[in-house]
Amino acid sequence: MRLTALGALAFACHIQTAAAAAAAATDTIVLFDRERARPVPVALYFPASPSACTPARPCPVALLSPGYGNSHLEYGFLSERLARLGYLVAAIGQEAPGDAKFDPQGDMVRQRAEMARRGATTIRFVHGELAQKLRGYDWQRAVLAGHSMGGDSSALLASTDPAGIAAVVTLDNRRAALPRSSAIRVLSLRAADTGADPGVLPDAEERRRYGACILDLADSRHNDMVDGGPSVLKDAIGGAVERFLRLDAAGRPAFACGE
Repeated sequence: MRLTALGALAFACHIQTAAAAAAAATDTIVLFDRERARPVPVALYFPASPSACTPARPCPVALLSPGYGNSHLEYGFLSERLARLGYLVAAIGQEAPGDAKFDPQGDMVRQRAEMARRGATTIRFVHGELAQKLRGYDWQRAVLAGHSMGGDSSALLASTDPAGIAAVVTLDNRRAALPRSSAIRVLSLRAADTGADPGVLPDAEERRRYGACILDLADSRHNDMVDGGPSVLKDAIGGAVERFLRLDAAGRPAFACGE
């Protein structure tokens, strides 16, 4: 992996070079959000045949956000699997130097809400920046994926600012309500050792109406949904996500829900 801070032109040239590399090549870059004076590291996982990704037949995109306290580089098991399916995956570093940490003595509801909003803003920033620079990818139907707080940020953005978003995949998000929309498909994988706040998960009728897929993972732990977690859990997560996001003959996700 290479860590570089690039201007727009250099970044565009650099990405073209990286995209010509081997299957699922990974490059780590740093975008800079001038409006918030905030660096945003992004790890890019390219599909096996990036040359086949063209404006006429764009390849799908997934934007992945980590849980609070986790690195965006701790989800290679999922990022690499999606790249093998043909996705461009942008794993987004959500924490920056100077960010406030959770204060256990403070208002936890307010703190979580502020972090989710900040994360949603960062996802939207990355979506906009990469859409300008990476041609041949389907930025009009991006998939947002996230673990824990990263899932909350993804759900919040999809619910409040859904432009360019086709689906949300969460690994045990617990605070922000998942989208209720026929235009945005949902897969949420639930850990066995936690519970979501009221209203976060769609009820049975909403699941039928919107085609939302909520799957419980037996004997799973919230904090294990990372590269360091048990292989059986990572395989279960990867299998469920692959069924949901596998591409059909037209290059569109299947959105299949299965146990």
